[in-house]
Amino acid sequence: MKIGLLSKTPDNYSNSRLIEEAAKRDIEVLPIDYSHCDLIIDPLHPDIFYKGESLKHLDAVVPRVGIIKSTYGMAVIRQFEALNIYCLNSSLGISRARDKMRTLQLLAQKNLPFPSSAVANDSMAGPKLLHHVGGVPTVMKLTEGMQGKGTVLAETENSAKSIIEAFSMMNTNLILQRFIKESKGTDIRAFVLNGKVVASISRSSEDDFRSNLHLGGKAITIKLTPKEREIAVKAAKEFKLNMAGIDILRSDDGPLILEVNACPGLEGVEKTTGTNIAEKIVEFLLEHSEQVKTKPNYHKKTSL
Repeated sequence: MKIGLLSKTPDNYSNSRLIEEAAKRDIEVLPIDYSHCDLIIDPLHPDIFYKGESLKHLDAVVPRVGIIKSTYGMAVIRQFEALNIYCLNSSLGISRARDKMRTLQLLAQKNLPFPSSAVANDSMAGPKLLHHVGGVPTVMKLTEGMQGKGTVLAETENSAKSIIEAFSMMNTNLILQRFIKESKGTDIRAFVLNGKVVASISRSSEDDFRSNLHLGGKAITIKLTPKEREIAVKAAKEFKLNMAGIDILRSDDGPLILEVNACPGLEGVEKTTGTNIAEKIVEFLLEHSEQVKTKPNYHKKTSL
């Protein structure tokens, strides 16, 4: 078996662990910088080339596409799907989770709980939007931020209005969300794989409302409530994700989904819980990629 690892940073913890666990099973992992792939878009003879070599021989692909060159990265994933090469997460699922506005709309459509939210596109509507999300303090985030970056807390109406006006001038949408003060800078990361929560941690920060580990947050193992487990699994299913990191806040109104991550990191969860997530991912790929390749499915009807 041969697995393609789509990433621009193959040496980070998550990717290194996947390569390590695959090697234990004599599975070869080919790191692929997706921004250097060439696509042959043809209804009868599609192909993908990397460094002059075809990738049609791969059995499965693990997409870990970041913000850089993400549009082309998504095209590469769709090309693998057209070749009937199994992808750990589908292009549909990744695109749904990558777009924060689309995430909120899908959560609302599927009746999954999340903090009251609004999208600022016109600075004139600022006061009404603030009222909708419960006033200040208000969490404001860029639609394409990652790991807590691009997220700020506006503590006064004047600062909130100034931020909205500034981003309106830059033609950038801004998401406003109700600040869940009772969560006290703590959230939960539920790691979902194959329709099950395989590990969960609580992340917190003493001096920042953002709990992301990349920003200095600390993590401990936590047991989910039945409701938290239910919404984490349902969110991954509705987003068409075999693997997902579902971030949850505990509020006075019950658990609220903060974010759906289609490319969750392994380091925080593995080191905190001792769970071998990388091994579980490799086992999942072994089980699900054993399907016979048929003709390319360019004409297969898919949901966008």
